[in-house]
Amino acid sequence: MAGRGYSTGVAPGRMRIGEVLLMQEAVDAWVLTQTLKEPNTSRLVSLLISRAQLDPDDGALALSQQLGYPAALQRHLERRDPACEHLIPPELVRRWVVLPLGRAKDGRLVVVARDPTPILNAALEHASKQSILLAVAPGIHLERLIRSIYGAGDETPLPPSAPASELHEPPRNARGRTFTGQFSDGTPELLAANPHGTDRIDAALTQLDDAITLAAAERIGLAYAARRWDTSLLVAIDDGRALGRRGTGPRLGAIDAIELALGEPSIVQIAIDTGHVAQTPPATPVQQRIDYLLDDPHTPLAAPVTVAGRVAFVLLVGDPLHGTHRDSLADLSRLADALGAAHDRFARGR
Repeated sequence: MAGRGYSTGVAPGRMRIGEVLLMQEAVDAWVLTQTLKEPNTSRLVSLLISRAQLDPDDGALALSQQLGYPAALQRHLERRDPACEHLIPPELVRRWVVLPLGRAKDGRLVVVARDPTPILNAALEHASKQSILLAVAPGIHLERLIRSIYGAGDETPLPPSAPASELHEPPRNARGRTFTGQFSDGTPELLAANPHGTDRIDAALTQLDDAITLAAAERIGLAYAARRWDTSLLVAIDDGRALGRRGTGPRLGAIDAIELALGEPSIVQIAIDTGHVAQTPPATPVQQRIDYLLDDPHTPLAAPVTVAGRVAFVLLVGDPLHGTHRDSLADLSRLADALGAAHDRFARGR
């Protein structure tokens, strides 16, 4: 189907899936290059997942960014509502590689698809006589799940068109996201990558705690930071230096090239020395550099991320996008604690 392969079937103006994976740092560049040299990479995400070279949730989020549909993560597939399985005819489930997951709060039937398109959305609504919220997941797990529930079936191509009155414009978003709300029964928590920062930190921390790789946990944490503050920067503390690791901001440039000297007073050094969120920046050259990287915020903050009893990282943020300064302090402290707990958890092998 169009839009999934790296080398073929990419709509004009749409990023190739390999480019999305590299941009998200979800796969090693050498691994991706070697894989693309193989003769058949039409389903690159599934191929990388099958070789344990890509986290399934990272693959789903990459497909979400490429295709513009919400990502169905592993926990969404695991916590699907069996009562909804009959709402799409089994022959269509197998033929189009789709799976009903449950009801959204607005009453729509959430259906995850290997190849979501506006035509598929319209065809499913026509066949089920229901309003559909379409999502995307990597084919490798979705296909196995469908076979386990409905049995094997042939793969007939999707009908080329649907009734004109039922066609919908494809959803558009700038980055990978999961569902924008909860299912009606509240079973799986579902978090949106809301650019306006209106989602609550509790949902972000739950999603971070459910992450199945350390890289995914960090990305979830920094994705929330990007929605909560206008700039953010995670630095690793190493041998008297603070080294850029992840972040969002117009002045950051190549984040892995960022290096800040420790020892001289700054909110980074204060966070390390006190073990608490630092909020009163001193007037030093290092602090001036930090202020520049954070786009000269009025209220910069720095929170220590403690791993195995020592400050291993510091999370820096600029001005909050919503809420009070007190709320900003509390949210940053909780986020830093959760990131530290994630590092401890994976160091113990979960």
